[in-house]
Amino acid sequence: MLWGHLSVVRRVVGALALVGVVAGQDLSVPSNWSGSTTSTDSRPVREAFANDAAKALVQNIASTGSLSNTTESQALASMYTVLAQQDLLSANTTWKDTVTANIKTWTGQIDIFGNGTAGSKRTNSNGIQWALAYFYTYKAYGDSSFLTLAKNAFDTTYGSYITPPVAKAKEGGPGRNISFNASGCFDSAAGGIFWLPDVPDNSQIQADTVGPFSVLAGLLYEETKNETYKTLGQQSAQFMGGLLLDEHDVELGVVDVGFCLFNTGRSPGLQGWYVYALSIWANITSDSDLTGKLRTAVSIAAHSTDWTETDGILLDTQTFISDAEFDDKAILVRALSETIRRFPTSGDLVQFIKAFLNVQYNAATNNARSGSSYAQALFGPPPATFSNNGNLVALDVLNAAFDMIPKNASSSSSSGSSPSGTSAPSQTSSTSSSTPVGAIAGGVVGGVAGLAALVGVVFLWRRRNQRQRDNSMREPFDGDKSGNASYEHSPNAPPVVYAVEPFLANSSGNHSFSAPMSSPQFNDSHTTGLSGIQSTSTAPSSNGTQLRAVNDGNQAPAGYSSKLARMNAPPPPLPRGASSPSVTQVSPPASDSAQGADAGSSSAQSQDIPALVGRLVNDLLREHGSVPPQYEER
Repeated sequence: MLWGHLSVVRRVVGALALVGVVAGQDLSVPSNWSGSTTSTDSRPVREAFANDAAKALVQNIASTGSLSNTTESQALASMYTVLAQQDLLSANTTWKDTVTANIKTWTGQIDIFGNGTAGSKRTNSNGIQWALAYFYTYKAYGDSSFLTLAKNAFDTTYGSYITPPVAKAKEGGPGRNISFNASGCFDSAAGGIFWLPDVPDNSQIQADTVGPFSVLAGLLYEETKNETYKTLGQQSAQFMGGLLLDEHDVELGVVDVGFCLFNTGRSPGLQGWYVYALSIWANITSDSDLTGKLRTAVSIAAHSTDWTETDGILLDTQTFISDAEFDDKAILVRALSETIRRFPTSGDLVQFIKAFLNVQYNAATNNARSGSSYAQALFGPPPATFSNNGNLVALDVLNAAFDMIPKNASSSSSSGSSPSGTSAPSQTSSTSSSTPVGAIAGGVVGGVAGLAALVGVVFLWRRRNQRQRDNSMREPFDGDKSGNASYEHSPNAPPVVYAVEPFLANSSGNHSFSAPMSSPQFNDSHTTGLSGIQSTSTAPSSNGTQLRAVNDGNQAPAGYSSKLARMNAPPPPLPRGASSPSVTQVSPPASDSAQGADAGSSSAQSQDIPALVGRLVNDLLREHGSVPPQYEER
């Protein structure tokens, strides 16, 4: 039964983390990274590598403003962003003419929400990432016309934004014709943004839309002090840390809030967008809870074996979510670089990130480089011919590498890391108060005690209610938990249908899919990142994807590849009665409790646990002299 209540355990762990936040964070440098976490290269040497890589790349920009071999919107937006950032970080204007002229030329002839080709599908992921490119161009070169373009793209994306009142009402949504009152997800969707602005029956939300939106909101707030940006950006960061975060604190790529389906594929880019947003909002607000989440997200980002080798070198993943998946490594590096700029006095956090970034720098320059050309794979080998993709990835790595060494500083004093397996004394950001060591230790002890008590509570609850349960009832199946594998083969298991991982339905909900294949959302040729769910009893698919049994006859609708559909529609209007976020002030972000009750929770018995555990957690926290945090179901 514990599998069925894992979400409760996870929320309690999150509450205990407010007291002993370091308990779930590992910012020690793994011994497997040793030998690659330092570099004797000075800042000028690193900057020269970065400049040469940029020079080689811009030679392949066509007269149209696109690269010679790609018109992918997200790849091009990333290129102009990283070129502008190189000038911004080095205090130069080397690429000013290249960036400002070519970005105007290219985006002047396309719809930035499309993908750079005639008839391409419009996505908010494309548009908001171009908006970030506009903003960094403005910051690097001071041309206010690019700030206006960034604001306009932000406003257009806001047309698909889910506000707390809309999420609470569970009816319709911005530009949608779907009723969400039967979903266990939509009441937690505040701060989310629909991926497809022009498809009213699509309820898909992607991290590579919400993340850039939250990041840009923070940057625009710092630039304008408009509180609306602060409100929207914080709500989006909360959404990323809520519905899009799995039980291991890893950012998921896609959620369909109409069917409560998740794409459980993982990539450094998805985690990178979450780190990026947290770094900005933790810095702006000086919120200790956000800082704790940032530290955890950074630790997971660098330690995850889903996208790193044992020696720490970043790998490509295949989630088929981003249109420029090869660049996902660069998004994470960019986010980590932003983090150390915003928290320069957080000793252990900075040393950990610098060690990780040095691993990537050493890999790029020693394993993947041939002159000024870089391989897309950081572990090499060097490319036989020039690679636009490789240099795009390398530019973020090289920019981060030179920026983490202060100007006029010796490399030995700034590029090293703490001894392997240890971490430097923890410090907080200059905008946050420090935490006494005794309080941290007490928090960790309290957290352990609380978890032990929690396990006792869960089992006592089970024992009390087991007699009331019908012996024929089966436990909810959680298709993403390996610990449930034995249940698939038990004599009590029902007939199964199969879902191709990494996609699954939210097993905690009681969803009713009436003839899902008849839904126009899944019959047209537009795409979703929720691909591959189908009813079958065959062996694993040809691409090696494993089949996982699902204990529910309500199967997910079949999805589609993320790059095949074509649709050319005019820009969407703002929701009826809504005005531009650039001029409108909205209410502050709702607390987590406003996100609604736990998705799919329908019995009074299962609702006893959060209340019981909530009282337990609050009592434990009071014993440590702390004000108990607000506790509620997700």
